[in-house]
Amino acid sequence: MMEARFFTDTGRTRACNEDAGGVFINHTGQKLLVICDGMGGHSGGDIASEFVATRLKHAFESENLIELHQAEDWLKQQIADINRQLYDEAHEDMTYQGMGTTLVAAMLFEDKIIIANIGDSRGYLINEREMRQITIDHTFVQHLVMAGELSKEEAACHPQRNMITRVVGTDRRVIPDIFTYHLHRYDYILLSSDGLTDYTAESKIHELLSQPLALDEKGDALLQLALSSEARDNISFVLCELGGAD
Repeated sequence: MMEARFFTDTGRTRACNEDAGGVFINHTGQKLLVICDGMGGHSGGDIASEFVATRLKHAFESENLIELHQAEDWLKQQIADINRQLYDEAHEDMTYQGMGTTLVAAMLFEDKIIIANIGDSRGYLINEREMRQITIDHTFVQHLVMAGELSKEEAACHPQRNMITRVVGTDRRVIPDIFTYHLHRYDYILLSSDGLTDYTAESKIHELLSQPLALDEKGDALLQLALSSEARDNISFVLCELGGAD
């Protein structure tokens, strides 16, 4: 049985939490994991993230069994509809024009994960040997990394590392990246906002998740690790235990 928990904290410097997400369960017990990070510096970042997370929750919880071959189309259709709704909402109230959010959402099956990604919130698969990022950031510096102009280490401290190139809500149409991975070699799935990964080294996250603790204890410890790393952002993540690698 896959156990999953959502963890969030406003952090030490932000006045409000612009992150949203959760672990959602449909009528047949399937799980959808979601993390949204509202665009900082824009009116309504917290509204945008809650809007997207809540609508995904309602759509998924109303479903019966979603077969593996249906998952990609289901995610694309829901994201397209919700994006259009958020875009229209922003244009009906000028106060919220320009609001948007990142999104990473993972639908779980017995031996596979289907993951949709827009923005720089991330998805990882983790076992005792590796912490593998399975999403690709939609950021300016990631384009430079993929073009061979920056190393991953240089990108991590680049002054424009938070310049996002694709988000939910700011354009009438948006297309997510979709990834499919086998789960049988992994122990954990981690979805996170950049408030965790911008300020906490992946090696430290990996080391903590290797400790013999219960899932809730690992999540709480990971929050404290991010806070002790002087994270200057909201911190949110979903941690899912897969029950052990083969």
